[in-house]
Amino acid sequence: MVLQFAQEHSWTERAKTVERAATLYVDGALDPDARMAALDLFRLALYDGEPLVRRVLAESIKHARELPRDIVRTLASDAPEVSAPFLASSPLIADEDLLAIAQGGVSAQRAAIARRLTLPSRVARILFGQPAVA
Repeated sequence: MVLQFAQEHSWTERAKTVERAATLYVDGALDPDARMAALDLFRLALYDGEPLVRRVLAESIKHARELPRDIVRTLASDAPEVSAPFLASSPLIADEDLLAIAQGGVSAQRAAIARRLTLPSRVARILFGQPAVA
């Protein structure tokens, strides 16, 4: 799967491969070896030159309940068109990461964070211009 992805010239085929693997990963339909292979694929896809491949990855794993921190942080800090769905939905993004992006991210990233169902109060204060609580 990883080798096939790495050798694929078509970004649409790479996106389809990522989507299939991510769906199986999120659904818990992979055995431990296949889960490790999927994580390797995700790490490779994080550096794909085509933003739409990374966007498909972000969309496909935004509801995952378990991902390594390096994958979460890289997706959360990617270009806004990639990171927005992940920032809006992923339960795995640490409060500190949300805070850093809320403080320094572009408006599309800040808007995505604001769409989250729940926000840490520190993040909400930054996003909505409320004074910090001492």
